[in-house]
Amino acid sequence: MVGMDVRQSPGSLGLGLGMAVVLLVGCGSGGGGGPAATAGAEASAVAAADLREGTAPTLRERAERGLAISPVPVDTSRGEGLRLLVGLGSYIVNAASDCAGCHSGQAGFLSGGNPFPLDGAGHVVFSRNLTPDPATGLPLSFPQFLEAIRTGRDFHPGETAQLVVMPWTTLRWASDLDLAALYAYLRAVPAVSNHVPPDVKSDLPLPAAVPFPRRLYTDGDVTRRLTGEFTSFGVARGLEISPLAQPRVRLDQVVEYGRGSYIANATAHCNDCHTHPDRSPDQRKVNTADFLTGGTVFNTPPPLRPLQRTVRATSANLKGVNYGFFGEPDDTFGRFSAIMSTGTLVDETPARPLAFPMNLVAPNLAKLLPGDLHAVYVYVKNAPSTSGASDVPHQPPARWCAADADCAAGEACAPATNECVGGACSADLDCGTCQTCGAGLCQAPAAGSACVAGAQ
Repeated sequence: MVGMDVRQSPGSLGLGLGMAVVLLVGCGSGGGGGPAATAGAEASAVAAADLREGTAPTLRERAERGLAISPVPVDTSRGEGLRLLVGLGSYIVNAASDCAGCHSGQAGFLSGGNPFPLDGAGHVVFSRNLTPDPATGLPLSFPQFLEAIRTGRDFHPGETAQLVVMPWTTLRWASDLDLAALYAYLRAVPAVSNHVPPDVKSDLPLPAAVPFPRRLYTDGDVTRRLTGEFTSFGVARGLEISPLAQPRVRLDQVVEYGRGSYIANATAHCNDCHTHPDRSPDQRKVNTADFLTGGTVFNTPPPLRPLQRTVRATSANLKGVNYGFFGEPDDTFGRFSAIMSTGTLVDETPARPLAFPMNLVAPNLAKLLPGDLHAVYVYVKNAPSTSGASDVPHQPPARWCAADADCAAGEACAPATNECVGGACSADLDCGTCQTCGAGLCQAPAAGSACVAGAQ
């Protein structure tokens, strides 16, 4: 089925899940309306997608996969409808997204407390404890949770600035049903007592929460009518929330393209890492001019550096006309799937491990049902390619070292930054991320390097 609508689906599955949502959510989640500005050709593509079946997994299949991959036991004792809702939520948390990558820590699964420095001046935010612990866990009701995700509102007492680091700007476009499932899963996981320090950001010039245009998608190049509030992984909603104008897609691929767009643009947050910067200067729209051409620099968290053998890395160019990964001659779904399942760039010899943060994302995407993973590939493969200044190759990761012996022959370990330097080069591109080529040798970044300072 293309997408399960709990208001219209026949039989006990739709009725049971619909009742579960009503019990969980209450009478409604609010929201406004407004006139739509939808391109006629794109509206026709959406309508056509709704009439086709495709190879989409069913809601039940996603829920059962979600229950199977949950890393912790969950409470599924409150009826079949809530069981399916919890399973669907686990599928989103543990496959279609990567909530644990930020929200899990030494205290346990989704226990929060991981610091995310915002600058070098002591401003820092901490991932929240999302478990149902009554003293230290997620305190929000579902309407509050929905408001936080949809508007970026920070419910901490006294906070007026919107949430930062948390990718609510993409997750906000997920359907009501899928956000209800996500919330149901968070209420069903084991409670973990872990007090999270308060954020230090109140004196930064951050914007306040922004209203959610419930009936319109406004983040991209085309404003579209937004539908499918009660549809899970809906094709039409996926087509509506693609930031770019819809390309010509083979009719037999429209369903997968739409579903892949939903996963890429609402749950997997591909744009957040692979577009730099990911938002327009006013933060109101996706930076479509550089969509999925990479270039974001990420610092590998210090505890992971000896394991990952990297210090920092640059997100890959996926959709550049000349240098995009998905435009390479040997690009196939098999290669894409193998990269996700192995966590390595299988087309390199030897296969290089994926760098942070993709090393955390890939194992989750590998847990997607095959039809959903293929849909992601179809979307990214067929999304319009980008040309311009951002369509460039990017440096490989800067490699971590503790001593010279950790580096290749002829290289040395830079003591200030613990990265391998001194390799032969003819341009900066031959060196690790943020390194420079000088006198034919790769050199560590200079103190105050803008590249390092701008790393996330």
